[in-house]
Amino acid sequence: MWWFLILFTTLWSVPVEALPEDLLLEAPENLVTIVPCVKHLCDKYYKSERAIKGSLGLIYLKPDSSLFQINLLKSFHEDPRHEMGIMPKNSRRLHPDASHVTDRAKNYFLMVREASELASHISMFRRLPTLNPLAQVVILFTSEMTPDVFAVEVRKALQKLFDYWFLNVNVMVQRYNTSVLEVWSWFPYENGRCAEEIIDIRMIDECEYAEVEEEPEQEELFIVIDQVVEYPNETFVNSSESEDNSSLAPKKTVWKFLEQHFCAEYEPKLPKYFNDCPLKVSTPIWEPFVVGNETTVEKGFEVLMIEVITARLNLTPVYKVIETERATARITVDKDTGFYADLIRRQSDIMIGGLYENPVSRKLLSSTIPYYQDDVTWCVPPARLAPKWPNVFIIFNIWIWMLAIGIIFVSAGVIAGLNTFEQGYEENYTWMLVQSLALSLGLSATYWPQRLSIRLFMLVYMFYGMHWDVAHHSFLITVMTRPRFEKQISTAEAAIEKSFKFVGPENSLVFFDKPDSVSKHIASVYQTCKNVDNCLARINSDQTVAVAVSRAHSQNSKSIGEAEMFCFPRTANIQTYPVEMMVKKDFHILAKINDLIRRISESGLLGKWQVESNKIRIDTDSGGGGGGGHGDAQIVLTVAHIEGAFFLVGIGLGISAVAFVGELVYFGLKQKYNWKDTTFSRMIC
Repeated sequence: MWWFLILFTTLWSVPVEALPEDLLLEAPENLVTIVPCVKHLCDKYYKSERAIKGSLGLIYLKPDSSLFQINLLKSFHEDPRHEMGIMPKNSRRLHPDASHVTDRAKNYFLMVREASELASHISMFRRLPTLNPLAQVVILFTSEMTPDVFAVEVRKALQKLFDYWFLNVNVMVQRYNTSVLEVWSWFPYENGRCAEEIIDIRMIDECEYAEVEEEPEQEELFIVIDQVVEYPNETFVNSSESEDNSSLAPKKTVWKFLEQHFCAEYEPKLPKYFNDCPLKVSTPIWEPFVVGNETTVEKGFEVLMIEVITARLNLTPVYKVIETERATARITVDKDTGFYADLIRRQSDIMIGGLYENPVSRKLLSSTIPYYQDDVTWCVPPARLAPKWPNVFIIFNIWIWMLAIGIIFVSAGVIAGLNTFEQGYEENYTWMLVQSLALSLGLSATYWPQRLSIRLFMLVYMFYGMHWDVAHHSFLITVMTRPRFEKQISTAEAAIEKSFKFVGPENSLVFFDKPDSVSKHIASVYQTCKNVDNCLARINSDQTVAVAVSRAHSQNSKSIGEAEMFCFPRTANIQTYPVEMMVKKDFHILAKINDLIRRISESGLLGKWQVESNKIRIDTDSGGGGGGGHGDAQIVLTVAHIEGAFFLVGIGLGISAVAFVGELVYFGLKQKYNWKDTTFSRMIC
């Protein structure tokens, strides 16, 4: 795409309402004499960093173009350096596809007979996708005017362009009854002003392309004449020598640009400092970017950025707090009640508050360079503490428990077999099982074997029991003093399975306009809330609610502590976006603001402010004491921590009672029916 875009509009392409004859004088023949100066000054105003590429001239032409117009276009088109090209263009025909336009116009050139025609021309080129109010605009009046008239017309022309936010405007007008071209402009910040209205207009350049006599020995004299410039690429035409007196030194005539430049007398149109002019800032209260209340902005790292920017540019920030309901509503193009209404109506210059680009802002606003990355995510209640009764069982996994229980039964069988072989105690297998359990728990047992082999086995079994007992108690204490939690909900799919309620601001609903099943389900059950902080507070009382919120805001919300909720990991984000400041469309100091933001980021101040802003939220739990906390706080064991043991004892007592009743029943039946002893009866009775 071309770096510089020159938009030519001609007087002849639109109807004209003529001024009275005594005010507006037509002089087309005389107008041709200013063509070289027009081209020469445009070379000065239209700078190109890539001249070899050429520039694009968009022209509105009629078949019967005037001699002045033809000469002017030839002057641009036949430039030996080819810095300015020509292309016919008509903005009345809509562009079928503007996606190929990657750059905006850098220069405009308009030819009019009077200022009232500008409205028609502006309405035409405003429909072009290359529109750029920050570009250099040159207006050429094609009618010769008296001094009183052109002063009025120049002011009207500057005001008309200012109404469409063009500040960098130069107006060319031919001095009455001469071939001198004057260039007039205005300086928005002159004499302490703030670009609010046009008061003074100034002449910045004066040019005449004239034929002057030159003697060879006087060539260097022209170089030192104040404010008269001779260009090295001059062409000598119409040269003549005096025929009346051949003895005199030969004289010749040369065409020169006689110029006067007055720009040095004035400040730049966009000065380095802006006279303490107000910078109107609209913002919602959105921690950590902006901290305050419904009427006052107090701090926040974006507020710190605004303070640095305004201090460097000598501006005064004026804040306006946007209502929470407007900040969370669906983003629309509404110029009255929409979120961007202040910027669209140009009642504010800039907007902050953790903002990101969207289709509406791209169309109606401009934005700064990004300086922070945030994301929208789901925040849900943290996983609750798991029940404590399984504490005595989860010490080991199921395989270790099965191995330990198996060892008890096998050891009981070994002891019973050895006892039978020794013919010592006449006890059954059940009694030996109790002895084995006692030994495995490191307890004493009433058994005195006589054989050495049995004693060695019992010794090894005793060491095993000691090791098992120590391991059991160690892991039991660890389990009882370390809190366990239920499975944490960390994905949208898991939340849907648990029938969670999805809530959030209305402007986040657009993120679920997707074809996948998860987005469709969330969009169908999504509940909007006007105050996100109030929705976050629901997490404390509702265990099945998920709130869509900015991650940075969730970590700094004043309504709930960060430890009181769980936000999904970044891999499960709803949307990730760069944070930017929104500014009114084509804000003329946007480039300076971007430069300062870049410097702030490169200096490391932004990271420092983010760390400081993360500390602004007062966590109400941080100053609390008591024994219910975790970490270094003392853990007080309660019955709940070992209630599993009581359950186990209860189960054992129940089984014992059932076994006791079974033995009584079996003994009664045996006595009644004279049953003989069997292996089974000897084992249990």
